[in-house]
Amino acid sequence: MIMAFAAVTSLYSQNVTTYAGVQYTDSGKYLGTADNPRNTELYSRPLGIAVDNNGRIWVSDEHNMMLLDGNTSRNRGGYRGDPNSSQATGYFDGTSTASRFTFPAGIAVHPTANDIYFCDRDNSSIRKGSKFVNSSSGTIFGTYAGKSDWSGGYVDGKLTDARFRFPEDAQYDDSGILYICDFMNHCIRKISGGNVSTLAGDGSQSAGYTDATGTTARFSFPSGIGMDTNGDLLVADRNNRCIRRINTRTAAVTTVTKDVNFPYDVIGVNGKIYILEPTCIKVFDGKTVKVYAGSATNSGYKDGSIQDARFGQMFHFDYNSNDQCLYVADYGNNVIRRVPLNLEVTSDFVANNTNPIVNQTVVLSSKAQNQESQTWEITPSSYVLQAGSKLTDRIVYVSFSNAASYSVKLTAKNPSGQAVASKDNYINVSTNSLAKPVADFTVTNTYPTLTVETVRLVDLSANNPTSFEWTITPNTFTFQNSTTAQSRNPEVKFNALGLYTLSLNVQNANGSDIETKTNFIKVVGLNTHTQQTRNVYVYPNPSNGHVFIKGLSIGSKIQVLDLNGRLIVSQESTSESISLELTQGMYFIQAYSEGTWQSLGKVIITPY
Repeated sequence: MIMAFAAVTSLYSQNVTTYAGVQYTDSGKYLGTADNPRNTELYSRPLGIAVDNNGRIWVSDEHNMMLLDGNTSRNRGGYRGDPNSSQATGYFDGTSTASRFTFPAGIAVHPTANDIYFCDRDNSSIRKGSKFVNSSSGTIFGTYAGKSDWSGGYVDGKLTDARFRFPEDAQYDDSGILYICDFMNHCIRKISGGNVSTLAGDGSQSAGYTDATGTTARFSFPSGIGMDTNGDLLVADRNNRCIRRINTRTAAVTTVTKDVNFPYDVIGVNGKIYILEPTCIKVFDGKTVKVYAGSATNSGYKDGSIQDARFGQMFHFDYNSNDQCLYVADYGNNVIRRVPLNLEVTSDFVANNTNPIVNQTVVLSSKAQNQESQTWEITPSSYVLQAGSKLTDRIVYVSFSNAASYSVKLTAKNPSGQAVASKDNYINVSTNSLAKPVADFTVTNTYPTLTVETVRLVDLSANNPTSFEWTITPNTFTFQNSTTAQSRNPEVKFNALGLYTLSLNVQNANGSDIETKTNFIKVVGLNTHTQQTRNVYVYPNPSNGHVFIKGLSIGSKIQVLDLNGRLIVSQESTSESISLELTQGMYFIQAYSEGTWQSLGKVIITPY
């Protein structure tokens, strides 16, 4: 008897998946418990992310430091309550929830100690958290460099004397030197030997664009840094719309590529450079820049193939060498996404039955890993594909017309290459026309979605049955595409949640047989992880006055309020994006769409 073939995603699937969190837009949701299953956690605007030396994943959300430890999401510091509460923000060193942060951003992990260092962005300081030991030992948070200062400053020197202005990202090198992306000082800082210095750029100068050495170089709101595979520092120079490289030994700054649009983070992996933009991940192979995952123009929320996936506003990502995937803090969707890189493709396959009878259906299942496509070849060509399957499917249902030996080949491909598995004389078909049938069947999906997915019932019976009679209980289903209970491979859509039992009665001139599989199909509800949702975001932020709001539904209302709550702009959108001109200062932006007001957060306007 054959086991059911449910749709399963392998560990190294080339699909983008939601790794942790429950998707929603805006902010303000939370769970008051310290430890939660990662797939039920409620994040609020996750911003920074880093993989520690044990493969655990640290996440900074609106005012908290979170840790993904296997299948558990743990709140390790900050306010374990409503992120919009007046108690949520602040600046306090302490253990676990005695600590307070204000929009913590990029995170770095010490290469040997495994402690974390992160940019407490709106406190303009660099904070430290002790490494994770176990769930009963609270993380101790302290101040590593700078001090709380809402407006920030620019001072090199001892750790306690140094000042930063809205630091956005941090990165360690292998020797233990910590680099800081000092966002609103338009420079890259270096922390070594208990001192803070400026590696490149000049925080006392305004933004600019100059390839040069050290403090004579110029940046414009650098937002992310990462190490290249050759040991250089990569910089996402956001408002200059380019990727820069800094030689950490000479402090020479050069431009890697300008073929990007408002990059927020960057990292080098296996000789390539991956670039995070608000709604996509791009890859630079040394010659050209291409969209790797998501869309450069459309936001949303959709898991699936790398090309079809959609993201909300994204700020930071990190690479996990344990599974060769990028992990992304999807700020706009309040979830953590997992994006596989192009791993080496392998090819293999199995058949449920290698000694079938003529006309009996055989299930060929691909065991290839990391493939984006596969193609089957079967020789000789005297076979029939059953149940609507195609030679490009992962699972193929095929019957053989002649008593003979058949060879099978599977070619699996992804952008990094291809692999071929061949098995000569693999299927050996014989004739048994004098026997009564032996009933058997499978289905294309044992966990279909209610009223959405059509399931094919696939006959696998031996000895050439001439009639078929399918029975499904309960009867809350409908046959699809002109198929019936007497079809060999009928198509069915289910109208109610729950368990379904299937029976197949087959007959020929020599007798009959019945196969029943109890509770074989479980119909589930809609999978929101593949649902497309609208995301609205503001960029660039900070800005010199020209601000774009993207992802609106037509007819949405926009309000811009100043710090005193006064209405500065009220406007209705006539397209999915609008632009605003604002003077220097800080503003709060709201959008009214589909019956609710949604906060788009604050935007800072500064001259440069």
